Amino acid sequence: MATKLSRRKLAGNAAARFSSGENKKAILQELAAYLIDTNRKKEAELIVRDIEAMLADAGTAIGTVISARPLSSDAVSTVESFVKAQNAAVKTVVLRERIDKTLIGGVRLELPGHQLDASVKAKLEQLTV
Repeated sequence: MATKLSRRKLAGNAAARFSSGENKKAILQELAAYLIDTNRKKEAELIVRDIEAMLADAGTAIGTVISARPLSSDAVSTVESFVKAQNAAVKTVVLRERIDKTLIGGVRLELPGHQLDASVKAKLEQLTV
């Protein structure tokens, strides 16, 4: 049975390997195998959040942009530029796109430790409060 490592050590190791350019799929497969072997599958989401936070500290912001419809490449570039402008330490932005039909329009941006809700739904809800 594998030695139990702390969540922070696992995340730090993975973040360092991602930053060094190692094969992402191989890193994730090894991490998943370790979590299964040590019966720690429930910690996977927490470890991913830790990895994303460590990568953000190293200059790579990984986040999710949520919109009512798929974003154009111009819109994605605008969001990436916005993220870089908000934090001078960020050199690279990686965005996951998610569709939420309840938004009507606009976007929500979720980054480690930060959220921006520029959706039409949020603006309408502010008007009713």
